Amino acid sequence: MNRFSNRLVRDLAWVIASPPLVSGNFNDTHWWSHKDCLVEFNACLPALIALDENPAPLIEHLDKLTTGRLGLRFESFIAYWLTISPNYQLLAQNIQIIEPFVSPHKKGSHTHGELDFIIQDIHTNKTIHLEVAVKFYLGTKPYENTFRWFGTNTKDQLGKKVEHLKNHQTQLSNNFTSYLNKHGYLIDSKQCFLKGRLFYPQNITIAPQGVTENHLRGRWDYSPATIENKLLFPLDKNDWLAELNYDDLYQRDLETPLQKNEKALCYVNATQGFKEIERVFYLPEDFHFPKIKS
Repeated sequence: MNRFSNRLVRDLAWVIASPPLVSGNFNDTHWWSHKDCLVEFNACLPALIALDENPAPLIEHLDKLTTGRLGLRFESFIAYWLTISPNYQLLAQNIQIIEPFVSPHKKGSHTHGELDFIIQDIHTNKTIHLEVAVKFYLGTKPYENTFRWFGTNTKDQLGKKVEHLKNHQTQLSNNFTSYLNKHGYLIDSKQCFLKGRLFYPQNITIAPQGVTENHLRGRWDYSPATIENKLLFPLDKNDWLAELNYDDLYQRDLETPLQKNEKALCYVNATQGFKEIERVFYLPEDFHFPKIKS
């Protein structure tokens, strides 16, 4: 992925090729493996190389975003990937399932959910319901428990997200088959695509149960007063995907000493030669993970 000079093309390559947090088959849904991702990346490689030489189409595509939310930016990268893939064709995106209330006492309609993508396998002509997500979680004891891995908004938990994808999001095309058929979508199979990174405390390597062995890792700690002999660069959420290179870091503002954080912030720790070493979340001193309910 670092072969690409354009930052946005590297992010697109990361979206395709990076290892998923979870893979396998759950509730009749195929969750992409790292092998699946690498096969697709290699198939898209000629298009990515051409895009690196002329990234204008990708830039124009991303400029249409009206929000800075990382999840929607991730979905936008996936939508673009599906336009360059030799294996898949994008049929529809963000399909809301809206039905009128059955009760005569209620007027209007109810939204049951939204399908992220409907795509077609070009080689088999099969129609696929694809759900996607990108997530970043910080772990605390007991580390094996997926519900003890939290987003910076601690209401967001790895365990909750995986359960919601398994039991709700990926099942929408099963539960509302007649609705989708009526709108011209005949679903043959379901797939899921969960990317991101898990951040571990210093010297902790115990992974939550059920995650892939080669998932991306980072580190978290509480904010120290100063950081010595390190180059630390604060990251916006849009920087959380692909690894940064020399050109990305050289002209950035350096944070030395580390300022006292008022909220959880993600940083790149780099060498003196501006090569990324690791991703680190520094938490404010008053940050507390929720206690386990007895």
